[in-house]
Amino acid sequence: MTTLARSTRVLPTNGLLAAADQLLNPSDETALSPGVRARAAATLLRLALDETLDAFWRSVSPRMTRNGRTRMLCLQWYVSPSVARQWYTVWSGLSAACHYHTYDLPPTPAEVRAWHQDVSELLRVLAAATA
Repeated sequence: MTTLARSTRVLPTNGLLAAADQLLNPSDETALSPGVRARAAATLLRLALDETLDAFWRSVSPRMTRNGRTRMLCLQWYVSPSVARQWYTVWSGLSAACHYHTYDLPPTPAEVRAWHQDVSELLRVLAAATA
């Protein structure tokens, strides 16, 4: 049985945020529809949240990187509860936006831009908490 190794090469979070920003604000005519661009940007933003949370837990308690949602539930004991709640709210919204369902509309670019601002703020707060 062949197992796929998880790639450890991921763009840094600022690269993920910049790529999401380019998708939300294309400089030229693109073949991608606004809905596809918004969903792709949401996926990049969620990846930035996940990577940042993994980095946070690697610096605090390395075993926590294996615990899925538990990472977010325990976050309130290391940062303020309001930041932990906002993290979970934004992560949940992005998770819903990333998954394609035939009966759901894709997220609007305006929704993803708001999440982009929230993600930027959360990454800054978590970086300050680890410093």
